[in-house]
Amino acid sequence: ALAHAHPCVTQELPLVGAAGYHALAKRAGRIAGERGWTLERVTHLLDRYGDETPALLKAIDAAGPEARLGEPLAEAPTYLRAEVAWAVTHEGALHLDDIIVHRVRLDLEHRDHGLAAADEIAEIAAPLLGWSKDDVAAELAAYARRCTALAQAEKETEDAAAAAHLDGLGQV
Repeated sequence: ALAHAHPCVTQELPLVGAAGYHALAKRAGRIAGERGWTLERVTHLLDRYGDETPALLKAIDAAGPEARLGEPLAEAPTYLRAEVAWAVTHEGALHLDDIIVHRVRLDLEHRDHGLAAADEIAEIAAPLLGWSKDDVAAELAAYARRCTALAQAEKETEDAAAAAHLDGLGQV
């Protein structure tokens, strides 16, 4: 009875990025041609950012060529440098692990959990977050510890033994 008294109002509400997705998807080939990118790259951006993709493209252009935001990450070429900057400037990421794990999501996509790309990601994020060289070193060390602990946990056959490797890392 309570559900009828308070019907769901979000059922038809589009998710963030969904409202203009289909119109943008129809222009994906043109966007790829204009940027010199593959259709696969544009589709990745559309699938990840939806109708926020034009804002991401504007951010790439506004940063200028020296920022190289329109270029792929050297160690994760399916992702653009702009996705790292976007994670900081538009998604509230404050730490390297947050960028890699929760925003760009290299953690799930790469066997090394994105560790090979961590230096470049830190290089992009550092000026945006005001990190000093010591801050960068601490962020990289913390992420390397996380990756080592995950690799050790993945070798275990018992949950308790795996969990022991992850103790002290915070939320993983």
